[in-house]
Parts: sequence; structure tokens; C-alpha cells
Amino acid sequence: MSYLIISTIVVLVAVMATLNGIGLRRQGKRDEGTAWILAAAFGIVVVIGGWGAFRSFHSVNAGHVLVVRQFGEIIGQRPAGFQTIAPWQSAEEVSTQVESQRFLMDDRTPPEAGVIPSGPAVSEETQPVYAVVTLNYRVSETAIQELYTEVGPAFFDKVVAPRVFQVFKNETVKFKSINVAPNREQIRTEVQESLDRQLQGFSIDVVDFLINDLKFPEEFTQAIERKQVATQDALAAAQKVEQSKAEAQQEIERARGQAQAQRLRASSLTDRNLQFEALQILKEAPPQIVFLPAGQGNLLDPSTFLRSAATTP
Repeated sequence: MSYLIISTIVVLVAVMATLNGIGLRRQGKRDEGTAWILAAAFGIVVVIGGWGAFRSFHSVNAGHVLVVRQFGEIIGQRPAGFQTIAPWQSAEEVSTQVESQRFLMDDRTPPEAGVIPSGPAVSEETQPVYAVVTLNYRVSETAIQELYTEVGPAFFDKVVAPRVFQVFKNETVKFKSINVAPNREQIRTEVQESLDRQLQGFSIDVVDFLINDLKFPEEFTQAIERKQVATQDALAAAQKVEQSKAEAQQEIERARGQAQAQRLRASSLTDRNLQFEALQILKEAPPQIVFLPAGQGNLLDPSTFLRSAATTP
């Protein structure tokens, strides 16, 4: 539109300059008249020709399409490569590659550049859940014209970003605060599938959804840490009790074994067994002595006694 307006003005000015130049030439001012005519021609060539050529030729990068407008209305799109349009038409190059956008759900600190902010999500008990998430998405190459016609170039801010916040917060509110982090992967999967369903109508594909960070209020985090410490201490105490019980049981069993061994030993201390044990000892290390039993007048040879005793059961 601007090209037609400016071109029309330039043509009118050029016509007037040409008529003025012709008039000057008729008055005998040939050089001055010729300068006016040449200036008019130069203006037409530069504005209509040069600027028109600049507006007509486009090199579209790979992974992009060219959206063509005429008088504000989208009349088509062109694929990647060298493309030409009419000088009075306008064009906008739109990416169809996978794009990535980060979102911050935390009102405690200002967001970084390029991050879309929002308030925190909440858990089932309305406990704040602070999160940083990333959406990877792609617009269908065949739907750019329709998307720009129905929604406009600001389609991301209009239909994508609000849904990311809404769907994520709808998922975290299903869990108690203590269960949000353990169910992180389930939340991520549910959000991605829900976003993909909702954005299909706009020909926007959700390639991936990532949960970069999850945080909770400092008081809640400290309470969880205290509970974990208490639980660990309780487990350690229980283990000590079980260990003490096991050691006591071992002592009982050891005492039982000793008592049983003593009973067996006591039951085996008969006269014949004692005599046999004594004979065994004498047999292994026979004393080289001669002794006289009390009340007898005979001398006994211990080795002879042992040989005779060895046959005795």
C-alpha cells in the first residue's frame, strides 16, 4: 500500500517537473529545462524501478515460508527459495522450524530476557508451586496462511502461551504438595498431550514439553527436610532395637547351647567312661614308672595294664 501511495506521488511530481522542464526549454532555457526533465526521470527510475525491484525479490531461507499480503489481505504463501512478488505486495518470512520458548511461573523474582512470566501454580492444598518449563513447538508449513488469517502474527501470545500456563496449573492442582515432585514425569506427559490436543486445531504441533525446575516455598521445603531427618532417625532407632533383639536372641541361643552341652557332659561322667578316658590318656603318653597299689603286694607294669585295658569295652 505504501509503495502505491509513494509511487503515485513520485509520478505526479515527475509529471509536473517534466512539464516545467518542457516549458523552460520552450522559453530557451534548454539546460535548465533538461535538468528538470532528467530529475523527473531519475526519480521515477529510482523509486518505481529500484524500490519496486527491491520489494519484489525475496530469498526465503530453508525452514521458512513467505506470507504474501496485498492491501492488508493475505493472498498466499511461498516456499523456501528465490521468490518474486508484485511491488505493491508485502511479504513476511515465517519460521516453520522447531521453536523453543521458556515460561516462568514464579512471582518472587523478575524473569530473564526472553522468558514469559506468570504467577505460580498451586497444589491440591493451594500450596504455591514455582516452576520453569520449556515448550518446543512447530507450525505446519501448509497452515501458515490460515493461521495468520484467523489468528494473526501474534498467534503465540494469543493461543499458545495462555494454554501452557493453564494446562500446567490444571495438572499440579491434582496432587498434594508432597506428591508434585515425585509425579513430575506424569505431570510433564499429561501437559504435553493436552497441549498437543488443544493446539492441533491451529495446526501447531507440540514437539516436546520440559519441566526445567520445580520449587516450593522455603518454609515447606524446610518442613519436608525436618520430616525426612526425623524419619531417618526413627529408622535408625528401629534398626538398633532390632539389632539389640537379635543380639539378645543370640545370647539366649548360646546359653541354651552351653547348658545342653553341660548336661550332655554331666550325663557322660560315669565311672567306666572316666576310667576309659584315663586309659586313653595313659595310652597316648604312658608313664615310665612302676607303682605299688595300696593294699597289694604286687608290682604292676602300666604298659601291661594298658594293653589289657584296651580290650575292655
